Amino acid sequence: MNEKKISPTKSRDRALQSLYEMEISDTSLKEIVERYKKDDSSFFRALLSGVTGSIEELDKKIKLFIDIPLSKLDPIERNTLRIALFELERGEVDRLVIISEAIRLSKKFGSTDGYKFINAVLDKFIKKKS
Repeated sequence: MNEKKISPTKSRDRALQSLYEMEISDTSLKEIVERYKKDDSSFFRALLSGVTGSIEELDKKIKLFIDIPLSKLDPIERNTLRIALFELERGEVDRLVIISEAIRLSKKFGSTDGYKFINAVLDKFIKKKS
């Protein structure tokens, strides 16, 4: 089989886009995984299944650090935070890399100043966790 190796950065991009797609449409997790089955993207699959499998727990944590209802957050910001908190909880990647990647995702896909919000929430989370 001719598998294409996917970088962690690209995997995060795909995970965010997939979570967004699942949230705004009727696309299932199974459909998304099937779409990318030819890629060597175990990190992507781990992110996607990990976040979707723990959304309730992740959302409870996010709610502790924001002043607005979670439903009012932009879907990109909400899912960027879910990915970042999932990665921070796993502890397999340095937290500075996770924060940097979350900011990058927000700048690339989100609103103009969304990255500032992402940075502030993750900073609060890390300070509380320490």
